[in-house]
Amino acid sequence: MIFMDTDIFVVDTLLPGDKRYKTNKLFLNETENKATSIFSLFELIGIASFNLNEVEPIKLFTGFGEAYSLKVLYPSSYISVNEFIEDLFERIFEKITLKMCFQDALILTVAEEHNCSSFIT
Repeated sequence: MIFMDTDIFVVDTLLPGDKRYKTNKLFLNETENKATSIFSLFELIGIASFNLNEVEPIKLFTGFGEAYSLKVLYPSSYISVNEFIEDLFERIFEKITLKMCFQDALILTVAEEHNCSSFIT
């Protein structure tokens, strides 16, 4: 599975005048077996929210996977909330110690949990 980071969708949805737009669009349309994380989707909606009305973020969220023909990945499930938080934050902290910001570490952790073969950003 090919994991796509937030910026791929930012260019596609918010930056049609960007010099990377055409290449980015081609990549999105021609790539199969693609995925992104729920955290990437929330990041995109947060960025876009400044230019959206109250209904548009909901539309973006509910139709996102279908619009891009991709799977939205969630963190793995756990037996308890405490176990989930401890394990997730431990793995995120390991990435942060390697000089990675929190949001990127969170997104990469989900991609790794699902054994994505590539990470495109």
